[in-house]
Amino acid sequence: MSSLTDHLFRTLAAVSPGSRLLDLECGDRTVTHALAALGFDLHATASRTEVAVRTQHAVATAFPALADRVITAAPRALGYPDHFFEWVVALGSYDAIEADRLGDALAETRRVLKPGGWVFVAVRDGADVSPDWLDERMQDAHFAIAERPKRDEGADGGVVRGIYRKVDRDVIG
Repeated sequence: MSSLTDHLFRTLAAVSPGSRLLDLECGDRTVTHALAALGFDLHATASRTEVAVRTQHAVATAFPALADRVITAAPRALGYPDHFFEWVVALGSYDAIEADRLGDALAETRRVLKPGGWVFVAVRDGADVSPDWLDERMQDAHFAIAERPKRDEGADGGVVRGIYRKVDRDVIG
């Protein structure tokens, strides 16, 4: 496991096991499997059918009910009801999205989150990507910062990660 996934699992250790969670773009089946093992009401998506099928097969033995919850869906069109998830885990989910379409994907993530819901986001570090870049995109999508973005170096190169919350006027007391 990388320091990124270590941080993810430390963060989620404080989350109620029955919480509904979306593994957005579940390219790494080991993360999906580990999230299921933690007892979350887990759903997972992949924009490519072959990735969704591989993930379904990888988790089906240990978690038969999860296989039906791994679907093919693009980050810009998830197909879940509004306010469905308490958490969205987006590890690399937005990396391949063109800059002019990123706002659509973030708006869709926000739509499926319950008021007060959280998103753990990581994007591949690069020339145009920095902690400030991520924070600006997330705030433009009306997410509140919960953990300031930072660079995280790993075996596969660096990422910028942060935690954000969907906060609307009806959440504020």
